[in-house]
Amino acid sequence: MRQEAAAGMAEIGVLDKSTEADEHSWAKTTVAAWLADHRGGAVSANELFTGFCEHLVENGLPLFRVSLSLQDSHPQIAARGFFWVREKGTEVVAYDFTDKITPAYTDSPIRVINEGAGGLRCHLTGPNAQLDYPVLEELKAAGSTDFVAMPLCFSDGSRHYVSLTTDRPEGFHTRELKYLDQLIPLFSLRIEIEHARYTARTLMQTYLGHQAARRVTNGLIRRGEGESIEAIVLFADMRGFTRLVELHTPEDVVDTLSIYYEALAGPVEEFGGDIVKMMGDGLLVIFPVAQGQPKEATDHTACGAVAAVKRSIANLNSIDPDTLPEGVEHIRAGFALHYGQITFGNIGSLDRLDFTVIGPAVNQAVRAEQLTKQLQLPLVTTSAFADLHCTVKLRSLGFHVLRGVPEPVEIFTLEENLEGRYQSSVSEPS
Repeated sequence: MRQEAAAGMAEIGVLDKSTEADEHSWAKTTVAAWLADHRGGAVSANELFTGFCEHLVENGLPLFRVSLSLQDSHPQIAARGFFWVREKGTEVVAYDFTDKITPAYTDSPIRVINEGAGGLRCHLTGPNAQLDYPVLEELKAAGSTDFVAMPLCFSDGSRHYVSLTTDRPEGFHTRELKYLDQLIPLFSLRIEIEHARYTARTLMQTYLGHQAARRVTNGLIRRGEGESIEAIVLFADMRGFTRLVELHTPEDVVDTLSIYYEALAGPVEEFGGDIVKMMGDGLLVIFPVAQGQPKEATDHTACGAVAAVKRSIANLNSIDPDTLPEGVEHIRAGFALHYGQITFGNIGSLDRLDFTVIGPAVNQAVRAEQLTKQLQLPLVTTSAFADLHCTVKLRSLGFHVLRGVPEPVEIFTLEENLEGRYQSSVSEPS
């Protein structure tokens, strides 16, 4: 069957255009019409895939199981698998990225398709059964009798994969395979569009953050365009970064920063924060506060910001030294929280823009964080943040002068920090 795969399937190939009155002429099918006429509405790849399977069944194709594999652009995900089973619906599985080629891939129909096969068909039962791949044994055990795989060739040159099985005893009929052969290019075109939208959103969220990505996607793209919003601003800064850069290789610095940001990013996102910038060893985060929302909701957001910091500190303190580059014993950081109005929008030149946040509130958060070194505390907050009346207990540390801020600002910290419940994260010089 591997030879057949290399040459392309006999049934799924170039159609005889002279065939008279083909009952499955693609231009006349409701499935093709559904794929072509989306009436200006975007759907997710999951919705499109599920609808495609259901429409095929409604139009008489005896499908039992359909799978779709799409390469992903997420930094940690290599591909997404969509698995539809009749009367059960669709399940989506994300496959983690690995730089190793696994046996599950090398001994699979996906590899054959990715390497250029025009299609693959394997009977799973009867005297002509061809169970050349482990997955085919699994499909047969689940009740499938016939298996077909086809490439989805996208306009960027990438190849993706779709497979279909039936549980009908005699398998697929030739006319059904011709029907599929005519529909798959149209399905490929539609799924490429939806996959491209998903990829664009993923890349923007990865590099811009969720809030900025949403605004850019919604058309906030002109230089100078922006909006003023209220937000809790969190700024974090690694301790000892200058020394780290001086004494270690660039590879070790990158590895250390990756561990550092991983410790902070998870809690920030878990408690509703949006990472705006990673600036060397500095992390700028906002917790947006919707206009007009009840005070209780704002206080809840503030408590979430504190929880994110506490979880981040705990993560840093629990890093196994053996996972750090040689000579790096631990990672520490200082954190500051402030509340105020920020401007969120496009700043830059005519053809190179940065979607970022600016304003006095950002400046105060950055300047306040510098006090964590002087005060030997992992977290400080401004009075503007303390006034939100978060349920955590804060204690005033008096008024302090912040560089670039006209008036002294009252600074607070968690009572538990002063009671020594948390290790100081600021013992090393910057």
